[in-house]
Parts: sequence; structure tokens; C-alpha cells
Amino acid sequence: MSKKLIALALVLALALGLAACGSAQPAAPRYTQEPVHKIGVIVYNTGDDEVIGFREYLQGYIESNFEMVKFVYSDSILSAEQELAFIQQACDEGVEGFMSFLSYDLRAEVALCEKNKAYYMLASGTVAAEDFDAVTDNPWFLGMFGPGQPFEFQAGADLARFFIRERTGNRYFVLSGGAAMGNEMHYQRTLGILDTFASAYGIAFPMPREELAKVSEPTTVELEKLTVTICPGYVSRANFLETAKQAFAAGSYDAVLSVLPPVEMAAAIGNTPLGVVDAYHTRNLQLFTNGPLQFVVGKYSSMVGPAFALMLNAVTGYAKDFRAEGRAVRVTQGFWTSESEEDYVAKYTLSSSAAKNAYNFDDLSRVIRIYNPDADLAELVALAEACSFFAVEARRSIRPEA
Repeated sequence: MSKKLIALALVLALALGLAACGSAQPAAPRYTQEPVHKIGVIVYNTGDDEVIGFREYLQGYIESNFEMVKFVYSDSILSAEQELAFIQQACDEGVEGFMSFLSYDLRAEVALCEKNKAYYMLASGTVAAEDFDAVTDNPWFLGMFGPGQPFEFQAGADLARFFIRERTGNRYFVLSGGAAMGNEMHYQRTLGILDTFASAYGIAFPMPREELAKVSEPTTVELEKLTVTICPGYVSRANFLETAKQAFAAGSYDAVLSVLPPVEMAAAIGNTPLGVVDAYHTRNLQLFTNGPLQFVVGKYSSMVGPAFALMLNAVTGYAKDFRAEGRAVRVTQGFWTSESEEDYVAKYTLSSSAAKNAYNFDDLSRVIRIYNPDADLAELVALAEACSFFAVEARRSIRPEA
């Protein structure tokens, strides 16, 4: 067995799965009052590795340690109509609040929750400022956790900057995901890539970068110093995948930059150097170990812990105490980055290990009112924003219990 495969096996052995974390005994007092609080979770693709990681944390770790909570998951949501239908069905079944990982129409989603007296939050995501501002005063909208527009843009910029610095080549294939379909995260990441290319190569694209980032068909720009193909669409869906494969095969590229998980494109990409904005999970570990992956900008599963804490405060009667001057909160949580297998292994292990959890029961119970009568919004936001790898390492060295 090769050294890389041995290393991979050891790391996977360390990361025993978040479900195992539930067996750990928390140091803080337990809260066992009934009834169980049902919290809906809205996801875009149940087979996505990031979604799976969040689910393992919420259902494997959170449910085991916060025994009054039960998560009710949606199927893969592919349209606004499907999302609203799930919200209504879940409310009819007693769900009190929703942690969403997507948004097709934030105003409609919040309005439906208000009608049903259920809370709504974006647990990890980014929406346009005007959409957030339109619902920020609604008491049933709790807020948004995630990188926000500046960090999403920076993620794309960091991705492009890595390959420019590595002198990989000047022919790039960019998977822009849902940028053309209103996905603000994918749009900002793609814009960050294009902006960095323009600055680094000293070139001007034939159309505004804002328009190029949102093209709805594969579009190739060939300049003297640079060739870029922007390929839109969710490659987890068959029609977009086939288009992306054909577009990639039609050219010759030195690197692939993807603003979403490119798993389905892996065979087509082959050994072409790859960078992604995604998450820390097993599949990316495998791609770093045995595949073309060279750079990751990503989230990690337990970073949604503080968002859960805010939701639990709301459904247990303390929603008003956890608003920012009466408005929904906007909490910034940045990405981790890795440009080597060794660095990825260290961060992946901390993000998913049963022995050390980035946001454990002890951390979260300190900012939940039913456990700590002095818990407040400022402390919750501070905990959420202390999400960097170095902050998590420091926290675990002080309070190591899982």
C-alpha cells in the first residue's frame, strides 16, 4: 500500500463519523424538558457531500446531545415551489423553525413561515443585500450565517490567485454553478475569479465582468494572454453535466476552477489540476490524495452549530432576546483554505473527528438560554465568528471535551 493510501486510511480512522460523537458525555447540565422541538432543514441536494457533512453533525451529534431536538429534513429542493411546499408540509407536522441551506425567494419563504408562526434562517449561505434587508424586520426571520458577499468574492479570488501563482498555465475552465440563476454565492465566487484574472493579466474582458459571471451558456473568451471558458449550471443535474462535459472536451485547459462541488465532472476532468470552493469532507480528501485536487476553499460541517444555537433559543421562547436592535442578525463565518494534502488532512481531521469537535456541546450550551440564563446575542455571535482553524484549535486546547 502506498504512503498516501496509508495516510488516507489513518485519517479516515480518526474521523470516525460525527454520529459517534453522540456517545461523548457533555460537561454542561442536560436539559430534558418535553416536548421535542422539531426543526426543519432545507437542502439543495441530499447527495451533496457538504450537505451530508452538515446532516451528520446535526442528526448525529446535535440530536444526541440536545435531546429535546429533532431535525426534519427535506428531499433535494430544486425549485421555489418545492421549497414552499416543504415548508408548509413541515409546519403542518409541527415544525417550529427552519434552518435553510438555500433560498429561491427569501421574501416568500419568510412570509410563509410568518403565516405558520415558524422561524426561518439561512444556516449557511449568502443572499443579496436587498433580499436580506427586505425581511430583516420580520420577527420570524432570525438571520443569516455564512461568508457573506465579501468572503464569497474573496474565495473565488483566492482560487484564481493560487493557480496564477503556481504558473499552472493560462487556459482556464470555470464551473460557475448557479451564478446565472440567482445563486449569489456562486455569482460572487465567479466574479472574484474573473476580477483576479483581469488584474493579474492586465486585461479587459470583451464584456463587463458582472455579465460574464452570469452567462447562461458556456462562453469562451480568448485573449492574447489568457483563455477562459465560463460554464454555468449545477453539474449534479444531468442536463447541465452533459453540457459541461461537452464544453470541457471541446477545449484544452491547464486548470479547472469550480465554485461548486465538481464530483460528477471528475472523470471528465481527469488529471487536469483542479481547485474548488466546497467543503472539508472525505471525497475532497480522496481527491487531494489520489486525484487532481490542488486547492480547496471550504466550509466544515460543525460550523453550523451557532446557527442551531440561535434557532434553539428562538423555539424555546427567547427569539426577541437574540435580535440585533429588533432586527435579524447577519453573522459572518469565513472559509478554511488548503493548498497541500498535509494542511487539508489537519483541518479535515479537526472538522470531523470524534475526539475533537469544532463546535461541541460545551461551546453551544454557553450561548443557549435554557442552559445558561446569562447567554446573550453578543456572545453567540462572537462564538460563531471564532470559526477560523486557529480559533478552533485554541478553543479545543482550552475546552477539549467533545
